[in-house]
Amino acid sequence: MPRAASSMNGALRRCGNTAGRLACAVAIFGLPLVTACKKKTETPVNLNAANKVSVRSVRLYFESPQMLLVAEPRKVPVPESAAAALPIVARELLKGPATPPLSRLFPEDTVVRGAYLLPGGTAIVDLGGPTLIGGWGTGSHQELMSAYSLVQTLTANFEEVRRVRVLINGSPAETLAGHVSLAKSLGPHLELVEPSSR
Repeated sequence: MPRAASSMNGALRRCGNTAGRLACAVAIFGLPLVTACKKKTETPVNLNAANKVSVRSVRLYFESPQMLLVAEPRKVPVPESAAAALPIVARELLKGPATPPLSRLFPEDTVVRGAYLLPGGTAIVDLGGPTLIGGWGTGSHQELMSAYSLVQTLTANFEEVRRVRVLINGSPAETLAGHVSLAKSLGPHLELVEPSSR
C-alpha cells in the first residue's frame, strides 16, 4: 500500500467509531475541495480593471452632405484587446451620428450579432435585424456607403484590421441590399472618405 494511503488509513482509525471516521474523512478530504471551490467563485472587485477597459476616442464614419464618409470622434469604453473591442465599436457605429448633418447609413433595426478578428487581419462582422434579413430596399449609393462606413470605421480604429467580411444572420452575405458584392472581404476605399478624415 502506498505510504500516503497508509497514513490516511491510520488517521481514520484514530478517529474512533464509524461516525467519527466519517467526520474525519470529510475534514481530511473535503477541506481542500471547499477551498478550491471558494477560490474559483471569487470575482474581481473592478471588472473594468480586470479586463483592462478604458474610455478612448474612436472615429466612427458617417455620410456627409457632400456624399463622402466623415469621421465623427466619440469617447467609448472599450477593452484593450482589439478582438474584444471590435463588436463594441461596430455597435457604436450602428447607433448613428451624434452630430448633424451627418447621416445614419444602416437601418435603425440593424444589430451586431458578433464580430471576430482572424489572424490574417480580417474582421468578421455578423449583422442581423429584420430589415437586413428580410431584404433591404435601399439604393446602390446608400448600400455602398453603409458597407464602407463599417470597413473604414474598423480599419481606422484597429491597426490589426486590414479588411472586413460581412455576414448576415450568421451566413456569408452576397450583398446588403442587392447592389454591392460582399462575396469577398472589403478593404478601405479611401476615395469614399473625406480627405481630412483619412
